[in-house]
Amino acid sequence: MAADGQLGGQIRSMHIRPYKCKIDEASVLAVFDRTFPITHSFLESREQTEGRQHLVFLLGQSETLIAELDGSVIGFITVDDEGYISALYVDRLQIRQGVGSTLLQEVQNYHELLRLHVFEKNVSALEFYRAQGFAVIDEDMQVDSSGHQHGRLEMERGVVK
Repeated sequence: MAADGQLGGQIRSMHIRPYKCKIDEASVLAVFDRTFPITHSFLESREQTEGRQHLVFLLGQSETLIAELDGSVIGFITVDDEGYISALYVDRLQIRQGVGSTLLQEVQNYHELLRLHVFEKNVSALEFYRAQGFAVIDEDMQVDSSGHQHGRLEMERGVVK
């Protein structure tokens, strides 16, 4: 899938493709490393380390799609066979460029129902998912490594027609 955008009079093309294990791992982790501290600033740094380790595991176990722009990875999404999205990260410079919504639409083509969890304090992600038609179906508390509790919402979205 390709989506065209324009920057400074120059047309740029975003491409969505499957993750290639050894080739893409460093680029995907770099997007995670740049994005996680901003979107999850309310968590301890240990959570980023654990989240990164979990992401490495997920990359080998889940379907992962990559968003590329001019040959550079700018975002990715991981989704399991049941439509559960465990990771969706978009490089901060590409926010509001349609990268996240394009990745969501691509996985929606293969899953009737998409589900995910998002922290209440991750306001930008929460707003994004609501704008994409996700609804809160449950909530709970997640305890971080320092013992702090964080509200977490479970959200889902059915097929968008």
